[in-house]
Amino acid sequence: MSVLANWLARQAPAALRRNDLVPGQRRALHAIQRCRTPALGGHRYCCTHCGGEHHGFHSCHHRACPRCGGAKTAAWTQKQTGRLLPVPYFLVTCTVPEPLRPAFATRPELLHDLFFVQAAAALQAIAAMPRHLGAELGMLGVLHTCGRQLQHHPHLHFIIPGGGLRPDRKKWRRCRKPEWFLPNNAIAATLRERMDAALRAAAPDLHAGIAESVWREAWWVHVQPAGSGENVVKYLARYVQHTAISDQRILHADDEAVRFAYTDSATGERRDCTLTAAEFLRRYLQHILPPGQHRVRYFGWLHPAAKKRRAIVETLLAVVLVVRAKVETPRWHLRCPHCEQFTLVVVGRLARAPP
Repeated sequence: MSVLANWLARQAPAALRRNDLVPGQRRALHAIQRCRTPALGGHRYCCTHCGGEHHGFHSCHHRACPRCGGAKTAAWTQKQTGRLLPVPYFLVTCTVPEPLRPAFATRPELLHDLFFVQAAAALQAIAAMPRHLGAELGMLGVLHTCGRQLQHHPHLHFIIPGGGLRPDRKKWRRCRKPEWFLPNNAIAATLRERMDAALRAAAPDLHAGIAESVWREAWWVHVQPAGSGENVVKYLARYVQHTAISDQRILHADDEAVRFAYTDSATGERRDCTLTAAEFLRRYLQHILPPGQHRVRYFGWLHPAAKKRRAIVETLLAVVLVVRAKVETPRWHLRCPHCEQFTLVVVGRLARAPP
């Protein structure tokens, strides 16, 4: 039972009558409203353990739906954890300056792509310098668009192995120290310059509306050690298949207001935030990505098209390729609500309700 999904489904009819929603937000609300209801059809189940019967309706599988994505998150976490290399890992966070955020809200399909590409290029440019690393990085990037109180706050997280592949592809270059990777300020300055040039070329009208101070003031990039990388993968996995906020943070939700928990970034204390229902819905919907846009991307020798370079890296690091047994996640739709055993079998179909 998802408190957030149920709340969104209750708000959907009124919200869908408004004219200020973009098509992606409309599709998301429509899918959440119909998820696991007779509108999508389903199956009739019978329990082989207790003989009880149960009706199960289909999921919408929309990436903004709080009910869906659990199995995909577990599979993604297992896959990425299995691909970790025996080297120190680093978490690099690139943040958009506040005056630039309205442009991201206006043209997310353009700005998100530019931000991904230019941030990865900035990291590669600094890493390619012999005085820093002199090698090509392999990077996994995840786009986040929200802050702790669901405000619009676009930023990128990159999880990067502590080293890289030399240009001759014959040697792995390790980072100098397990706790230090690349200079923050150099990455931030390069990212700012590249974003300035890329946005000016791609959308000169949009660039002209941005204050010149954005391109002169310092941007914020943070590099921190991440150990073996496993904990960072688990942290990023929470946001790969879900949007903005999880059920665990919802403290109370009704038709008037929503109260949720968050951690204060300045003090580290746990606090509560209460928003009106309309404001909470607005903040939630603004984090739904445009259709077709990927939240997770790979760069360098981790790119899907760079399998040969990744194989070279694994050879240089003497990685033992182990065929890992696939961990089966519980198939919750086969759990009997009467005896709680995973023994349901399909005995019939439920047709979709008329539109």
